Order: sequence, then structure tokens, then C-alpha cells
Amino acid sequence: MKNVLIALFLALQIGLPLSYYLGDDPHDERFAWRMFSPIRLIQCDVTLYDETGGARSRIQPLSEMHVVWRNLMQRGRISVVEAFARKWCADAPDRKLTADLTCGPPNGRLLGICRRGPGDRNNDGVPDGYSDPFVCHGDDLKACFKTDCGDTSAAACHTERCVQRLVPLDRDFCAGAR
Repeated sequence: MKNVLIALFLALQIGLPLSYYLGDDPHDERFAWRMFSPIRLIQCDVTLYDETGGARSRIQPLSEMHVVWRNLMQRGRISVVEAFARKWCADAPDRKLTADLTCGPPNGRLLGICRRGPGDRNNDGVPDGYSDPFVCHGDDLKACFKTDCGDTSAAACHTERCVQRLVPLDRDFCAGAR
């Protein structure tokens, strides 16, 4: 009996973290074997919209949710948005809730295009994030920018490399909550 308990304990210790690596949600690493994870540093922009009746209006869920839920949403946890939707959509059966949930990539802090966006305030042809010595280890900022973005414009490169949309804009979270 003692050996069975030990085997079950070991299976649990291996199975829970393994579920992260076999799963499909890279932003939910609660049980993963990750000590210094870049996922933990990701900040997401979350905007929720009430699209009931075809009109789109932004909702402010902060008054309706605990601060922990808000923080988890800002880490890209889609399951938290879905849980909020179940509660919010239960109040009226005809509601439609959509979300704009975008996050930066885990390595975004290492890319100059992601650090400060595509802006070029000094008009030198290189986005401002490349002036950070942590990003570009050399004097040729244009070469660093070209390495990251190729011949793509700064705005297009920023959208492509630094903005990850986690859910489609037209996903109705209430449809799955009913």
C-alpha cells in the first residue's frame, strides 16, 4: 500500500507539470516546471465589449471582479475571461460579450521593435527601442532593426512580432457560456 501511495504521489508530481507542456494554453503555466519564466512577465491588454443588439460599447469589468481575476486576465488567461463571461452573461440571456485580448511575446523585451513600439522620435529611421544598449550590442542600430524586421516597415514589424491576439475579435464569449 505504501508503494502505491508513493507511485501515485510521483505520478501527480510529474503529471501536473506535464499537462502544461502537452496543453494548448501557453499563458497558463500554474503547474509547469518553470522557475524563471518569461511568460510571467507578459502584460496583456484586455478590453471587453458588450455587443448586445449590434451596438458595441466598452464595459468596465473591474468593478465586477476581484483584483486577482483582473491580474490573471492581464497575463492572458483566456479561462478567466470565459469565467467572467459566464457570470456576466447569466444576467441576461441575449447578451453578447467580445474581447480584444492582445499580448506581447515572451521574448518581446529583447526586441527593440517591441520595447518602445514602432515610433521614431529622432527621425533616424530606426525605432526608438533600438537605442537601448540591452537590445542592440553595437553601434549599427539600423543593422539591428534590419535583423529583427527585414525590409518590413516598423509599424508592420511591430504588429507582426510584438502583438499576439489570443482570441478572435468576433468570438462571442456568451455563446459558450450558455
